[in-house]
Amino acid sequence: MEDAVQEDYIPKLGLNSPVREFCMKNLATTICLMIAVLLDCNLAISEEFKTISTRKDVTISFIESTPLKPIQAAAILFAGGDGNIGIDVNNKTVGSDNFLVRTRKLFSELGILTITPDAPSDIEYLKNIRNSLDYRTDISFLIKEINNKITKPIWLIGTSRGSNTIGYHAPGLKIQGVALTATVTEGNNDTILDTDFKKIMVPTLVVHNKSDLCHVSPSWGAEVVFKQLPQTSRKHLLLFDHDGGSHGRDCGATTPHGFLGIEKKVVSAMTEWMLNAVKIKK
Repeated sequence: MEDAVQEDYIPKLGLNSPVREFCMKNLATTICLMIAVLLDCNLAISEEFKTISTRKDVTISFIESTPLKPIQAAAILFAGGDGNIGIDVNNKTVGSDNFLVRTRKLFSELGILTITPDAPSDIEYLKNIRNSLDYRTDISFLIKEINNKITKPIWLIGTSRGSNTIGYHAPGLKIQGVALTATVTEGNNDTILDTDFKKIMVPTLVVHNKSDLCHVSPSWGAEVVFKQLPQTSRKHLLLFDHDGGSHGRDCGATTPHGFLGIEKKVVSAMTEWMLNAVKIKK
């Protein structure tokens, strides 16, 4: 995803011709771009790479993506696999192309403040230990980080094995909604079905790509999860059917498992449902 402010951005603004000509002819390019952001911030976000302390001698690093338009909600995005996305706070880089990592800016462009965390400093790989209560403590500190900034609904969004994190911990955390994408329901390692997801009582969105060929996340599994969710809260099943090709193994990030080629469509549909499912605090 390219940065929101780019060289061809100003002509796309609804500015009248004299203003555009004045900007292009009389101001430095950088000043023009600043004016563009001030006039239309809908696509602009800011990002910070941060590290905070959570437990004794333990830290967690994350990327905070903040909309420059009014914030409608917040979301913590949990990547799949082993949960280690290689955040380098000093160099402001991330070493993962996971679906949620690469779409974090799309969510923020639609008004959602996102936090994309790495694995805690004392846990190199989260696979099969996402149920750790210490990890729940780490997540609670991320929630506090959000609450210190805004008073908007907080969502937990997971993809692939990241959905396991939500299944294990959402029932014990003060959040307002969850979204489970490309959720793992098969295989020898832990799956969403081993978690406490049936105890989730907040609005829940289940998202899957029918073209997902990953052997541990069959599309029918999403329907099983959806049916087993509690009936006492709002829930919705969002299915796509798009094969945009694959770059790597079927369970990799840049495949239908990672919603390759339909990222913007998926994020837009998710965000629309999420913002309608939970009443926004004014």
